[in-house]
Amino acid sequence: MSTARFTVPPQRLAQLLRKPGGLPAEEALKQAEANLQELRAPCVAELRVLLEAAETTFASVGADFDDAGVAQLYETAVKGIGLGEVSGAPSVDVALNSLCDLLDHLRTHQRYDREAVGVHLRAWRLLVSTELPPEGAQAVLAGLFKVSALYSIKPAEA
Repeated sequence: MSTARFTVPPQRLAQLLRKPGGLPAEEALKQAEANLQELRAPCVAELRVLLEAAETTFASVGADFDDAGVAQLYETAVKGIGLGEVSGAPSVDVALNSLCDLLDHLRTHQRYDREAVGVHLRAWRLLVSTELPPEGAQAVLAGLFKVSALYSIKPAEA
């Protein structure tokens, strides 16, 4: 009779994690913050480039539903999510999420509301270019959430 033997090879990552050494947490956080400081200006520049691309697409979309145009706006907006946090303007990420939610709702229901999309783009520009106090940014975001929520419901249910 033979017996089965199971062997588990040691995992190198687990061994390294258990091994003492490396930077103290405080020093690692300082270095990470310094790295983020270097990324802030390029992230703001990228947010502005994306905003200009979204505004150009928005200008080319008419008053009626245009699936390709709405899809292009969505694609542009979703690329900016995450850049706001790194650039020191986390409210931009929240606004972009709201814009993406709105565009997703519009595509799902095959509707288009030029003003609702436009208000999101104007809020994006405001949040990127102006340092609002926290309560001001929260008021802007609350308004955007209300606009997005209006289109989460099917037209017949509204």
